[in-house]
Amino acid sequence: MHATKDAAGSSDRATSDDEIISTQVLIIGFGFSAIPLIRELERDGIDYVVVSSGEGSIWDRLERHGRLDFDMVSSMHTSLYSFELVKRDTGDRYLPSKEYHAFIKEYLNQYSSKLVKDWVTSVENRSSYSVVRTQSGRVFHAEHLVISTAFRRIMNRLLNEFDYASAKNKTIAITAMGDSVNLMISKLIPYDNRIVLITNGFMLLDKLSFYDGTSYTLDQLEYHNIRRVSYLLYRKTITTGLDFVLLCRKLFKLLSLNHVYFKHPLAIRGFKLDVGLKNFFRHSPVPNGIIAIKYWPIDSFQTLFDNDGLKQSISDGYLLNDIAFFLEEGLVELWPKAETVIDREQHTIRWKDKVIEYDRIVDADYEVPNLPEIVVAREGAPRRKYEYVYRNNFMGVIPKELSNVYLIGYTRPTTGGLNNIAEMQCLFTHKMIADPGFHREIHENLERRIRRYNDYYHLLDTKGHSEHLVHYGFYTDDVARLMKINPRLSDCRSIRDLVIHYIFPNTAFKYRQSGPYKVEGVKEMMQRIYDDHKGFSVIVNYLLSYALLQLTAYVALILAYSRQELSGIALAFLLIVVLLNPVTPFVAANGFGRNSYLNALMVAALGLTAYYGSPLIPVASLLVVSALTYVFHRLGWTRAPFNDLRNKKRPKYKEFFKRYCQAFKEVFSEAQSAGRRRSVLSEDSLHVSEQASPTAAHVVAS
Repeated sequence: MHATKDAAGSSDRATSDDEIISTQVLIIGFGFSAIPLIRELERDGIDYVVVSSGEGSIWDRLERHGRLDFDMVSSMHTSLYSFELVKRDTGDRYLPSKEYHAFIKEYLNQYSSKLVKDWVTSVENRSSYSVVRTQSGRVFHAEHLVISTAFRRIMNRLLNEFDYASAKNKTIAITAMGDSVNLMISKLIPYDNRIVLITNGFMLLDKLSFYDGTSYTLDQLEYHNIRRVSYLLYRKTITTGLDFVLLCRKLFKLLSLNHVYFKHPLAIRGFKLDVGLKNFFRHSPVPNGIIAIKYWPIDSFQTLFDNDGLKQSISDGYLLNDIAFFLEEGLVELWPKAETVIDREQHTIRWKDKVIEYDRIVDADYEVPNLPEIVVAREGAPRRKYEYVYRNNFMGVIPKELSNVYLIGYTRPTTGGLNNIAEMQCLFTHKMIADPGFHREIHENLERRIRRYNDYYHLLDTKGHSEHLVHYGFYTDDVARLMKINPRLSDCRSIRDLVIHYIFPNTAFKYRQSGPYKVEGVKEMMQRIYDDHKGFSVIVNYLLSYALLQLTAYVALILAYSRQELSGIALAFLLIVVLLNPVTPFVAANGFGRNSYLNALMVAALGLTAYYGSPLIPVASLLVVSALTYVFHRLGWTRAPFNDLRNKKRPKYKEFFKRYCQAFKEVFSEAQSAGRRRSVLSEDSLHVSEQASPTAAHVVAS
């Protein structure tokens, strides 16, 4: 038996078939998702080995192809580890891919001494350990096995090899939609290409917004812990009035609303619920399985980048990908996937009486975990091949069919950064490895835990496609509660503490302020972020607006009943109508940024109501607040958090877009010239680099 250090030190030497290398922890895959776990293992002195083929990640291939020309879809706060963030300026920003790649390489280099460069060919999981065999003949005996090998995707090849230089004044048909596709669209639009998006619909979210000169990244507008106060409050407000928009679309088609889903109904994503009794009871306000596209809204993009450095910003990777603006300007067409006929031989697409001949067609695919072959071997039972199903894994980490095996990086966020989730998965895995009592506690009722989690979150019929997508702030909080490292309400001593507890986003670093996984400097960093965002007052006032609108309506009804103007049955019915109505969240959302003024008016009206006891005062208050919200929005004083089309109509943005396209062409013309001067990889090496490897790293652009 060889010691682990000997194994790592002889990583370039082939090993005979009968030579077994024992280690407490074996990690397959040397990508960024495993780094927080490695850090904790080293701090505790736990024996570990990392096996990876060393062929290079998707990030390395993007660098070789000159395709690190975009920025991340998740903010810096949710894309970097807690222990990295405390070393940086924590202002709101999205990292360009080149900077993110440099961050990854720094940590991979730091821990490279424990890397064994080899290709895992098979895993045999037994009741108390795993046997892992490699291409060179090494055999590992591991008490705990961690697999962090990312996903296989056709899109990875498209991101590297799509020929943008020849895509000018062409017709491009695209049969899917996601962040990677939107990246491609952002590069095609400036060259006057006609984009036809054949879609089942999608969810769009603004990456960054400004309110009173303060920026808010998408993850900072999600106030996850409000769900602990009220499930209904969270669900009604987080959708920012979308229910009302969809209702108007169905019932009042002549009504003009400046919202992408009202004006472009083919963008509406329909969701099918799983059939089952669980859907008749209280469930997650945001279920797993929702795909969201994060984009730069043109107004925020111009605020940040429209200066003498526009070309430099584009060169750094900040590309305008405002798909809502593209739809509004007719730069992207939507065709329904169910009704579109694609003739690939004739290169045509047909929808009703429209027939278009396309020059290129882009087909995306779903993420598939890039797992090595795993065989389950149990005494007294036949050997069987392990089949991965996300819903059979507790928190996406612990597969119920395997023993002492942990899967990291296969749970993806709807919005808030893969690293954000991976860091929590690493802490969870570390505690499972280092704390036998915690390990027993989780496994005592593992199947019941999995069933309860699935019943609560997996409400959509997304089996096999997007069920691994989670609302990140729910996920991080659930993991923290399992580990008992979550901040507690009882620890709050001030209004600031309450706001941080309920409104501050559930980023991974929120759970590393104290306790066994404390990172020095995190608590102070959170205070700076809180102060920089004025105590998240824009969100507090939004939630207060919704609550005051509801309260005002309730007061009006109760007073009318007390004056015998309503019967008891009518009162009960109208109270339910007010509770479920979609109008008040829409009004509150469209007052975003100026809700404090509306709140002051409603509080004053409630005071007058208490004094005079007339139901006409709260009714008048509701009408005045609704009218002021409309006026504020028309004047541009307010901006709904997501997909607000009114700002996009301003002439200054159309003029900016023309200048942006010209700057984009200049930057990419220079880049293409530089690319032609670089040596190009041979066709054979390209094929090899794109083979499905069980040790490739993740692609974040998708």
